[in-house]
Amino acid sequence: MGSLDLQTVLLQTVLPIVVGVGAGVLTSACFARQSSKKLEHEAEKLRTLTLMLLKILDGQGVIEVKEWDSDTGEPTRWSVGKSVSTTYTVDAPTPWWERIWRRFRE
Repeated sequence: MGSLDLQTVLLQTVLPIVVGVGAGVLTSACFARQSSKKLEHEAEKLRTLTLMLLKILDGQGVIEVKEWDSDTGEPTRWSVGKSVSTTYTVDAPTPWWERIWRRFRE
C-alpha cells in the first residue's frame, strides 16, 4: 500500500469541503439579498396602498385624520367615529376531492 502524505489528504478531502461550503455560502447570500430586495419592494407597495386607503377613508368620512406628518405623509393622529356595516357574499370554491369525485360519478 502507498503512503498518504498530508498534502494529498488536504487536496482530496479538506479542499473540496471548503470549496463546497464557500459555494453554498455565496449562493445563500445571493438568494438572501434578492429576497430582501423583493421584500423591501413589496413593503413599499403595501405602505403606498395603505396610505391611499387611509386618504380614501378620510375623504369619505369613515375616519377623521386630525394630523398628517409633513415629512412622511403618514397620519399621526386620527379617530374613528363612524360605524360602517358591510355585507357581501362569497362563493367558496369546490374542494379538490369533490371535483375528482364528480368526475368518477359521471
